[in-house]
Amino acid sequence: MTEALEREIDDAMATMDPDDLNALMEGAADDSRGAAPAAVAPDRDPATIEPGTTMTGTVTGVSGDDVVLEFGVKLQGVLPRSQFGKKEVLAAGRRVDVIVERYDPDSDLLFVVRKGVVQRANWLTLTRGMIAKGRVMGVIKGGLEIDLNGIRAFMPASQVDVVPVKDISIYLGETIELEVMELDRRKKNVLVSRRQMLKRAAAQAREQLQSELEVGQTHKGVVKTIMEYGAFVDIGGMDGLVHISDVSWSNIEKVGDVLSVGQAVEVRILKIDTKRDRISLGIKQAQPNPWDGVEERFPVHTPLKARIVRVVDFGAFAEVEPGVEALIPVSEMGWSRIATPADAVAVGDMVDVVVIRVEPERRRMALSMKQAAKDPWSDVLESFSPNSWVDGKVTRVMDFGAFVELVPGVEGLIHISEMADQRIRACSDVVKPDQEVKVRVLGVDAENRRIKLSLKAETGPAEVPAQEDASSAPAPKKKRKKPLRGGLTAYWDL
Repeated sequence: MTEALEREIDDAMATMDPDDLNALMEGAADDSRGAAPAAVAPDRDPATIEPGTTMTGTVTGVSGDDVVLEFGVKLQGVLPRSQFGKKEVLAAGRRVDVIVERYDPDSDLLFVVRKGVVQRANWLTLTRGMIAKGRVMGVIKGGLEIDLNGIRAFMPASQVDVVPVKDISIYLGETIELEVMELDRRKKNVLVSRRQMLKRAAAQAREQLQSELEVGQTHKGVVKTIMEYGAFVDIGGMDGLVHISDVSWSNIEKVGDVLSVGQAVEVRILKIDTKRDRISLGIKQAQPNPWDGVEERFPVHTPLKARIVRVVDFGAFAEVEPGVEALIPVSEMGWSRIATPADAVAVGDMVDVVVIRVEPERRRMALSMKQAAKDPWSDVLESFSPNSWVDGKVTRVMDFGAFVELVPGVEGLIHISEMADQRIRACSDVVKPDQEVKVRVLGVDAENRRIKLSLKAETGPAEVPAQEDASSAPAPKKKRKKPLRGGLTAYWDL
């Protein structure tokens, strides 16, 4: 035993009431033979081999329901075939660890059981390391009272399970498998552990599973731990990591939003690192890929509704269906000019869109909001006839002129030459961004989506409608005559 376990047993015994201690030990039959014998030499006289002795035999064959073993030249034994797996190969020469039950002088055979197989406990066969079944009879200080077929044993609380159990009383009345850890026949002390047996069984299952695992296999698992970067899943004795990117086909911010501890999941093995004893798993890979056949479900020009899930500098991503996200470029968010995507949409908005591009091999799809709405240029010829005056709003001021929005999605250009009757130094001397103006339509090119505008009247400055901030334009200069020699006259601006 480890020092920690010895201390735990001593502490438990020290705090027991005398009645508890007597109850734990009463009824145990005293075996005058003392401690269980150790493994013996195979050439020993079989009549002197005591029950409970550990030996190692060599398989010589299978006879009906029995496996025949050889313990040296003159000594043979048999054990039930049922103590081996159905698919387990029992080739001649295989070595098997066994525990002696009895010697039969008539057949000159040792009747043995395989070591580690659950046995019926009694003082003749009870040995250290033996796997047996016991019934939980009571909860005493420090652990559980176990009945091993009439032999009372003690199981410390720390040996009940591989993980701490808050309330060990849940095992009352249960029949459980356990391992004999310590045995003192003279003092009638038996110490058992369920934890050690579970750990050994898990190690065996892990070893067996390791030999069978292959990349691409699908397994059932249980979520054990959730981390920021993923989740650890138990697939039957081994833990594997599911990275956050492999949890779902949809983009997720937190693993806990999708998974919970104890949740049953199906996973696919993505990678096995035998050197570092690590397994990479995927949950989404065990599910159908939503991008398969997406071009048939959503061909180009398909109108649909989508939910905005992310807004970025160059546009917004919308979920078309679980696991399929598409980009709405900022240029496709509306017929009007949009400064930033956040001015047009927000996370959670449901928007009408049209599919404009599908690339399933790259898992990409592009959508358009403006193509899902009416094109404001469709009836521009009827709305803006030449020489008509319309109201607009300055959207941009450039060196060569200014753009004016007449209706959402329709802009026209006032060339610098059409801003005033006289020459001006810069467009910003006449108009400013966001300024409301009244402009005259000079011409419409619906095919190329162009409208020419003017701030000047058709017949002169006097007919120009009043403009906001018109005082910013310089007043026309007066001319003054001056006679020159030779009958010529000169004019200059005042």
